[in-house]
Amino acid sequence: MTEIGHPVTDLLARLAGEDPEAAREAALELGDRREYGAAPLMLEILGATSDARVRNGIAYALSAMRVPEMFEVVVELLRQERTRGFRGTLLYALRPFDCTPILPLLVDLVIGDSWEAAREAGYLITEIEVVSTDTWLPLEERLRAALEVVEDPGRREIIAFLSEFFENDAEEPA
Repeated sequence: MTEIGHPVTDLLARLAGEDPEAAREAALELGDRREYGAAPLMLEILGATSDARVRNGIAYALSAMRVPEMFEVVVELLRQERTRGFRGTLLYALRPFDCTPILPLLVDLVIGDSWEAAREAGYLITEIEVVSTDTWLPLEERLRAALEVVEDPGRREIIAFLSEFFENDAEEPA
């Protein structure tokens, strides 16, 4: 799986190195090559790095590779204050996965995070196929309450769409 001039060992060294841009590029290359053997190191760096560029590059690559262990690492990162303002790509990286278990977190991000994170969280919510009424009703109430106080028109649009989306979905006969 290696090519002349870009051996996997070189990519791994760049991934673990001090240059954030080189690490990001190495992560993306490893993902493009589907170098699954690099996944453990990528997961370790993903959870530990403070550099959003590196974190986003690794998350994107692991998502493309559909590495299941990435889900929990990214969810933990989404819960950390240090990722606030840099969560859009992390959420985008969750697109290949079933996000039903983190539906309450996604609603929180729609209500209170950056516009990009709110948009991606909203998209992930609409991709969830089955939500029990017991789960959805309290979340719908939170969205309606947020709609009363949120002033940003873009965020209001996302919140209103999600409320209507699930209201219409609930009305369809099974």
